[in-house]
Amino acid sequence: MATHPIDQDQSAQSINLDIGGMTCATCVNSIEKALHQLDGVDAHVNLALERANITFDPSLVTMPRLVETITELGYSVRKDHVSWILAGMDEEPLRKRAIEAAESVTGVENVQVNAVTGVLSLDLIRGVADAQQVTDALQAAGFAPKQQTTNEPNPRSHEMQVARRRLTWSIAFSIPIWVDMVHMLFHVGPSWLDNGIMLALFATVVEWGPGWGFIHRAWMNLRHKNANMDVLVATGTLAAWGLSMYDLAVHGPLYFDSSATVITLVLVGKYLEAVAKGRTSQAIEELLALRPQETRRKTAQGDWETVAVDAIHPGDILQVLAGERFPVDGKVVAGQGTADESMLTGEPLPQDKKPGDMVTAGTLNGSTTLEIEAERVGHDTTLAQIVKTVEEAQATKAPVQRFADTIANVFVPVVIGIAIVTFIVWGVITGHWRMAALDGVAVLVVACPCALGLATPTAVMVGSGIGAKRGILFRNGAALETASRINLVAFDKTGTLTRGKPDMQHVIAYGDFTEENVLALAWAIERESTHPLAQAVVRGAKLQGVPEFQAEDVYTEAGLGMVGYINDQEVVVGNLRLMEQYHVNVPEDIQNTVNTWQEQGASVIWIGQSEQLAGAIIVADTIRDDAPATIKALHERGIQVAMLTGDQERAAEAIGKKLNVDRIYGGLLPADKSKIVSKLKEEGFRVLMVGDGINDAPALATADLGLAVGSGTDAALETAEVALLSPEIFGVVRALTLGRKTLGKIHQNLFWSLIYNVMMIPLAAFGIISPVLAGAAMAMSSVSVVSNSLLLKTAKLPATPLPTEGGEITWPKP
Repeated sequence: MATHPIDQDQSAQSINLDIGGMTCATCVNSIEKALHQLDGVDAHVNLALERANITFDPSLVTMPRLVETITELGYSVRKDHVSWILAGMDEEPLRKRAIEAAESVTGVENVQVNAVTGVLSLDLIRGVADAQQVTDALQAAGFAPKQQTTNEPNPRSHEMQVARRRLTWSIAFSIPIWVDMVHMLFHVGPSWLDNGIMLALFATVVEWGPGWGFIHRAWMNLRHKNANMDVLVATGTLAAWGLSMYDLAVHGPLYFDSSATVITLVLVGKYLEAVAKGRTSQAIEELLALRPQETRRKTAQGDWETVAVDAIHPGDILQVLAGERFPVDGKVVAGQGTADESMLTGEPLPQDKKPGDMVTAGTLNGSTTLEIEAERVGHDTTLAQIVKTVEEAQATKAPVQRFADTIANVFVPVVIGIAIVTFIVWGVITGHWRMAALDGVAVLVVACPCALGLATPTAVMVGSGIGAKRGILFRNGAALETASRINLVAFDKTGTLTRGKPDMQHVIAYGDFTEENVLALAWAIERESTHPLAQAVVRGAKLQGVPEFQAEDVYTEAGLGMVGYINDQEVVVGNLRLMEQYHVNVPEDIQNTVNTWQEQGASVIWIGQSEQLAGAIIVADTIRDDAPATIKALHERGIQVAMLTGDQERAAEAIGKKLNVDRIYGGLLPADKSKIVSKLKEEGFRVLMVGDGINDAPALATADLGLAVGSGTDAALETAEVALLSPEIFGVVRALTLGRKTLGKIHQNLFWSLIYNVMMIPLAAFGIISPVLAGAAMAMSSVSVVSNSLLLKTAKLPATPLPTEGGEITWPKP
């Protein structure tokens, strides 16, 4: 193990490396073990994502050393070959400056400049550096780089191509061996293939051609005292091939069909596995496909030019036609229409967009042309951050993965021991050492730890991908697993269970005034105010269509309200202190009426005209349409609900009872919310905290799982392990459902992968199945696990019930 700990606070750096060549859980353990032996390194390797998350102290170990350690094991660290066209490369000083600028970016290797063509090319270590960083470095050095496009396949496509090519060659040279088997068994087919030397030639090509990958990686792992699936396959097939070569010399029975067929069947499984693994990352590919490659940008002359999206900078004005997707995050500056944001938020209804409104990269413009001003581009867009979050979630290990890792650590050595014991015991008992060797080979081949290693990460990949498409972001695999075990959900009230902005609830008229008069007077004075209570009055007046009065000489009394004149009569709108200051008498009976509203958390706006009380308007926050349905759905799933709020206890009780909340906590400070969550955990609950504000951040961090709603603040979104991109809180039910379904798939995968080995190893050890059948069974085991994980895509998440199902959604009247 590393002898120097990592200083997480000061010097530690983190990188994500894409690794090729891993086949099973023991590959993961081999890489992690080798990296942990380096000073100042902590590493976690994900098999399904084929990625290593490495935190290291650069003062103790260099990044090239990390890459070298992985490649020494026989695995590859994936790189991208990228080129730029630069002017002036025929001059040595400029060439030197360009090379130095490129090499200054961490993760850049093999920088070369062609002085004749003016092309600078280099390798970028995936997960460490990207092309934009190099472009920025070259620009900072005074160049105007133009990146050349490449047609290199993505890792999944490349893996499938390689697997297909190896499989094709293996089948081509195995067919003659299979034809000879048919001839020997049934005396049909060409007899000229019934020749030991011919069979040896075909089997040797398969063993050392398509099968070389297993042999090479097995040797590299054994050199580092590690054992994985490659060791099992290589040892088994080499034993069958070597025994046959010996028997060919001494004229004994040949088993070339076993070595060639096992390799072919394993390669069939690897190809099917590569195809299936490609589908597990389909969600990210679909998200990335949402961003267009080109857009129209306004020039200094006012014309429109077509440019690559990567060339957009903040402040650029872009034109997005109807039916096109927005290329960046920005603000609408011209035009009015709608945007379909369902692919990012899960919200099915189009959202209205007008000048000043924000639009998000990847969402779909509606029926009109809009002009937007770019604000967040490239890696800073919401879409890019979503993709990054999903990738990070897929790269982390869920806690249940530790179980599989523990088994995988000892699995291969135990299997090799069983194979040796099988060989010796059967050889001693029967005296047929050749058959005993084949039984040992069958044990080696059938025991595949691949399924065990893929059980958890493939399910996490599919589950987190489904969540991203439904507007639910899980920041890590642990969050998915924790979501499956939640038995109490604690909601913040304001902005979570309620809308977070006040609405007009009731109008009280006094004396000769009517409700219509009262509302019209208040609207005339408050229409220019930006105060939330004033805006609630304005919205309410517009909805009720009251007469529109014109007010003059309107001014604000700080902390009290507003004053103006309508038809030369003084009108005051504000709190009781304002009424007292302007000699408006408020009778005790009407004060008692509104006091009941105030005790429930509502606000009261008083209206007076010419020192006479006109009436009052009750303004209060309202319950979200989907809040009752959300709590009902949680109760149906056996989950208790608590509500935490800073409102007075009586106001909290009123809302809590309306929503049928199990536990109500009112009058809380931000620190109090965190204490309540801790208390609930001490009582044995596994707590999910749902909030949207800065004051919710401590409670979100204290809970077993924190969830921030999409309308929340950055502090809440950063603290929470789960985020809903839509403000709709029924997403809480979907998130918990998805967590349970994902953990269910993980348990199924682990069960079947373990049962497979428990059943197959004894069958092989007792000679019931041959090496060929063992190879077929092993090939299908990992494919079945990945396919089972993909069945998550067919799982249905609960849809949001109509608001009417939750009952009447209004502020409770006294």
